[in-house]
Amino acid sequence: MQDKFHLYRRPNGMFYAEEVGTRSRKSLKTKDEVEARRLIAAKNQASSQSIFNIEMARVYLKTHDPTLHDRTWVTVSDVIQQDYEGSSRIRWEHFIKSDPMSLIRNKPLTQTTSTDLLAVLNHPKAGVSTNGYLRTLHNRALDLTWLFQPILARKAWPKIRYGRRRGITLEEHQKILAATANRELRLFFELLWETGGAQSDISALKAENIDWKTKRLFYERRKLATQEKGHACIAIGPRAEAILRQLPSQGHLFPNLVNFRSNCRSAIFWKIRRKAGIQAGICLHSYRYAWAERAAVAGMPEREAMAHLGHSSRAVHPLDY
Repeated sequence: MQDKFHLYRRPNGMFYAEEVGTRSRKSLKTKDEVEARRLIAAKNQASSQSIFNIEMARVYLKTHDPTLHDRTWVTVSDVIQQDYEGSSRIRWEHFIKSDPMSLIRNKPLTQTTSTDLLAVLNHPKAGVSTNGYLRTLHNRALDLTWLFQPILARKAWPKIRYGRRRGITLEEHQKILAATANRELRLFFELLWETGGAQSDISALKAENIDWKTKRLFYERRKLATQEKGHACIAIGPRAEAILRQLPSQGHLFPNLVNFRSNCRSAIFWKIRRKAGIQAGICLHSYRYAWAERAAVAGMPEREAMAHLGHSSRAVHPLDY
């Protein structure tokens, strides 16, 4: 096996360890040639022993699990995507194909180092979502025992700093309605305000989701459809009833909007927001925040609010009770 370090001596007599390939040099802090040769031999021995130990470990691990070294981060992503449908699954597909993930996308899990993960997180195009998705990938690989220990310790991950989030105000909502000429869109915004539903869920509602006898609106969260959780139950009040009565009595309530992707509906809202003269800071999801804020102010019990919003865990519940 070729030595990793060569001995290098500067004109001033100081000896250095020069790494083969990179030609980077590190001082051995001695001018004694005998001591310098002893130190360089120790560095080469430590390097070769480390490589030998790693190769031995790989042999044993491959005997235990023949496919262990073939699994890449794409493999982990494929497993995670099975838990999602619709827009959530599309976002996972976009993430694994993103520029930051190109650094490790096809790299075997067992060969990935903390330096590799930090390179992804520090990529110029990496943002909050990159941090969140990469943590999920890393933790799922640990859960599946495809990694035997964390590559990056919990405290070593860069802190996730979310942008400012707020609900849309009543005044802003009224400006949005005034600037919306399309009737279906206007009713869509009104129902978002009254229900606090996610845009993908509300746009996909059907007349069959309405139980007029009990005056309840039932639906399954689209992003959680494969996880058998995320059941939303909404009481239909007078204002919500007035909106629903104006929508089709059969099939999809929003037959045109349901065919749009979520980013298209968001783009439409963005244009209307600018037309209404509203400054940046709100999006379609702001209707969900607004409903949660009103529920908290009204003193609604947390469990009831969670059932209304279709949240199965307090971890994703936006209210501060």
